[in-house]
Amino acid sequence: METMVSIIIPTYNRANVIKRAIDSVLRQTYDSYEVVVVDDGSTDETESVIAGIQDARIRYIALKENQGVAHARNIGIREAGYDYIAFLDSDDEWLPDKLELQMRLFQNSSEDIGMVYCRMGGLTRDGKERFVCPAQHFSRELLEGEMFHFLLRQNVIGTPTVIVRKECLEQAGGYKETIQCLEDWEWILRIAGRWKIGFVDQVLVEVHKTSGSVSTNTTWHLIVRCYLVSLYRREMTESGIINDVQNEILNVARGVGLFDEISELLNREIEL
Repeated sequence: METMVSIIIPTYNRANVIKRAIDSVLRQTYDSYEVVVVDDGSTDETESVIAGIQDARIRYIALKENQGVAHARNIGIREAGYDYIAFLDSDDEWLPDKLELQMRLFQNSSEDIGMVYCRMGGLTRDGKERFVCPAQHFSRELLEGEMFHFLLRQNVIGTPTVIVRKECLEQAGGYKETIQCLEDWEWILRIAGRWKIGFVDQVLVEVHKTSGSVSTNTTWHLIVRCYLVSLYRREMTESGIINDVQNEILNVARGVGLFDEISELLNREIEL
């Protein structure tokens, strides 16, 4: 019997695209799962769209007010009924063999693998180029196993590509709801700090840059980068990357006129 997976789809005013996301789950070659749709206070026709999809594996949870994607994902984690949890954003879609390939890797791996991810691809926001993440130039050795120190420098793991053991989430915790962006990076670092990570070297997630997709305000992006430095200053120093990371942050800050403010943040411990 196949191992069951809980698939969490947070959504907010995505009535025009969420059926595409759910349909991509229903087309999976691996069919032992539940779908937990967490509606983060939508004011459009999202509820009626979900009601029109006739599949008993779908659970719909409507929140009274919008509280952000981190909160919605945490609600989904809390409500998940099975030992493996996957995430899909409501404007993206999975290729049909995503779950099968990733769960096969889990089942053929040791217990120290806490998370399995894959590549994702899509068009850039201007629609002129196609991107793949992680980029092809990274060596396979960097993209699996002990990834913590590599991920301190940059995040290459997209949330819609992830399947994680629920016990890992119970130990490491869910998403920090006070973070306005890059909350997935902070969360993935907590997982990578405790467990090895498995990698399926195929593009199995198609990302769509739709109007109104979550985007990062540059100021908040810089603040959260400073926060990550504050959390992992010792580890970044031991890895020999602290100066490069700080210089990268300061170069962006200089370009948007926030050099002094960000310099000050980088030199102290901060909490969000």
